[in-house]
Amino acid sequence: MFEIIATRTARTLYALVMASGVLALAWLCLANFSLWVAVMAFCVGLPLLALVAAPLAAGGSLVLGIVAGLVAMVVSAVRQPRSDG
Repeated sequence: MFEIIATRTARTLYALVMASGVLALAWLCLANFSLWVAVMAFCVGLPLLALVAAPLAAGGSLVLGIVAGLVAMVVSAVRQPRSDG
């Protein structure tokens, strides 16, 4: 249970962070440049963004995934009914 929740949380957070970074870069390029300059800036900026943001997003999502897995384990252990024998 821990592994499933930690992995699912980490993957979801990583996808959200990377997608929001790509969308922010696209908006920044399209809002400030003409179309052709925006396309060129996006093509140059996207690999640079991926090189910088991917390790940070992976590390953060790993930590938050582990925390979510631990919280799920604790909640699961507390919710289980105990028999007094």
